[in-house]
Amino acid sequence: MTSKNRFVTLSEFRLELLVLLEVRMAKAASALLSVLLFSFFCTSTTLLAGEKQPGDAKAKTAESLLASTEKMIEQLIMEIDLLQDNATEPTELAENPNPTSFFSSVPNIKPVSGSITSTFGVRVHPIYNISLFHSGIDISASEGTRIETTGDGIVAFSGYDKGYGQKITINHGYGYKTIYAHLSKSLVRQGQKVKRGDIIALSGNTGVSTGPHLHYEVLKNNVKVNPTAYFFDETNPGKFTTTQKTEPDGRNHNS
Repeated sequence: MTSKNRFVTLSEFRLELLVLLEVRMAKAASALLSVLLFSFFCTSTTLLAGEKQPGDAKAKTAESLLASTEKMIEQLIMEIDLLQDNATEPTELAENPNPTSFFSSVPNIKPVSGSITSTFGVRVHPIYNISLFHSGIDISASEGTRIETTGDGIVAFSGYDKGYGQKITINHGYGYKTIYAHLSKSLVRQGQKVKRGDIIALSGNTGVSTGPHLHYEVLKNNVKVNPTAYFFDETNPGKFTTTQKTEPDGRNHNS
């Protein structure tokens, strides 16, 4: 005789938690909207009543009410944004439990054919115009160009992630992860297994971006490293390229 009780898996728990957060966020947003509408109603009613007052008193009353209403609206917007940020934090699969062989899994090819327009390291950000660390490389690619995964692995994340825009994260095992960002379309789902060279997405211009391109990152044990150090050296198939350095094109620095 079998028991109907079973342990809840980690993925199931995360899914239930995300659903709960979304429900609570919706309720909170609805309550805040109700308060906002009530505030507008009260303001309108008070302004109408104020028409019976002298001109100067009526103007001061209207100005005071509008100022307090604007302040309340700003506070409500901030609270709604905070709720949305907390509830929509992207979740990734933590592990790749069954990686393929080491040499099949290591990300060692370029994900798309194109010139490198911005290299790994500190640079002047093309939008914010300040020196910031660039955690990957930008590869020139017109919108809709097919993007390949650079090693065998499992899709840890596929979805929208703030500044990254449409993003895919592949967990390759052996401590390696890769990130593909600013995509126009993802062609894979979370939990799907992929092989090196599989088409996983189409390039785009989503998120914080100044033009169509691919932003590509490599992580080793959760530390972001220079992706070009892992590009396959065709002249010496037994080694990865560790000294390759492509100069950025200063005329086309995408984020």
